[in-house]
Amino acid sequence: MSTSDRSAVIICIGNELVADDAVGFEVYNRLSGCGARLEYCSVGGIDLLPMLEGETDLIVVDAVQLGVVPGTVHVIPWESLPYESSAISSHGLGLRETIEIGTTLYPGTMPERITLVGIEGRCFNRTKEFMTVEVQDAIDTAVTIIEELIQNLATVSSQLENC
Repeated sequence: MSTSDRSAVIICIGNELVADDAVGFEVYNRLSGCGARLEYCSVGGIDLLPMLEGETDLIVVDAVQLGVVPGTVHVIPWESLPYESSAISSHGLGLRETIEIGTTLYPGTMPERITLVGIEGRCFNRTKEFMTVEVQDAIDTAVTIIEELIQNLATVSSQLENC
């Protein structure tokens, strides 16, 4: 598969019924037509692997708990993802561990570049109508950031094709 045949995939993670955990679902609903393959996964961890089909870039969207103000939008590149952190995933394996397993099981299909767009959440034990106001307000910001990331990836891809 040539580089021009591979592109980006955005995987939005979250339980659409649970307060701040629903951010992945909400971002997913706002990103249609974004110029990348878009997937929704209600849980993360190992369930992400079948959604990866050899794209060069992966953007994962999820609610996180890194101890800052709710509604903060984090953009975390692969190199900065923590190991074994429940702050990044309450779905068993963390993102880093999942990709490392995928690299072993499916060599050549894991993305070259991975970015987590995480929205800092606070309420994970109530239903969706109790989504934190700051988290709700951050969804559009996260969508804008993801759209900019996709545009930047498209620019880099076209520059590489012209080399």
